[in-house]
Amino acid sequence: MKVGLGIGMLVCILVPVALLLFGIVDVAQAAALLLLLAGLWTVIFGALLARSKDRLYDIGFGIIVATLASFIYLPLQYAGGLVVVAIIVIVVASIVARPKVTRKSMP
Repeated sequence: MKVGLGIGMLVCILVPVALLLFGIVDVAQAAALLLLLAGLWTVIFGALLARSKDRLYDIGFGIIVATLASFIYLPLQYAGGLVVVAIIVIVVASIVARPKVTRKSMP
């Protein structure tokens, strides 16, 4: 059985909901845990299981989603700043890692 992105996301959603229903975490903590787990799963999926052309985008999206979870520990303006910095780093990394396309000379 091949593990997909969807089954991991289902687990990432159900674990915080279960912890919320058992009273272990409150609503804000459950939301942060959901974002953190979803981001980490996306990074792991992107690094290990994704197609090579989607790898950088999956890892980048996972980092951005996991960074969103920092709102529980940091003030919102700092969490937002971290997300913006993560987006900038991902854009720069995608530009640097993009394969170079060479133009063929016209006959």
